[in-house]
Amino acid sequence: MLVVMQPNATSADIDRVCEEITRQGFKPLPLPGEVRTAIGLLGDDAKVDWSYIEGLPGVSSVLIVQKPFRQASREWKPDTTIVEIAPGVRFGGPEVPIVSGPCSVENEEQILTAARQVKAAGGAALRGGAFKPRSSPYAFQGLGKQGLEL
Repeated sequence: MLVVMQPNATSADIDRVCEEITRQGFKPLPLPGEVRTAIGLLGDDAKVDWSYIEGLPGVSSVLIVQKPFRQASREWKPDTTIVEIAPGVRFGGPEVPIVSGPCSVENEEQILTAARQVKAAGGAALRGGAFKPRSSPYAFQGLGKQGLEL
């Protein structure tokens, strides 16, 4: 469930809605936006008295989000999420950064060669696997911690 607050809702209005959600046994998750605040509800919202919450001061509407992965839905958070993994390398914006590298890090020469090739090809980040869980215990399992240190 998502409680959408009116653009002019006060912090006291938002606090009151959060208190009511808590009183009903759920955890509120305030999601401030540029224009208004929404409040997500964590838990089995089938038992929530949403009509009471909808009548609280400052509430614009209550949305019942029935999609799977609702916390990743546009109803839950309409703004685009931007994640910056390094200066100037952002996921979620208009650019699509390329991340590449070996499936399994085997030695320093291999990872450095891969890093040079990724950079030359315009890649933004390097990745490499250090742990390789396999069905056969006799297959290469990865370098583990040593691979992470490379």
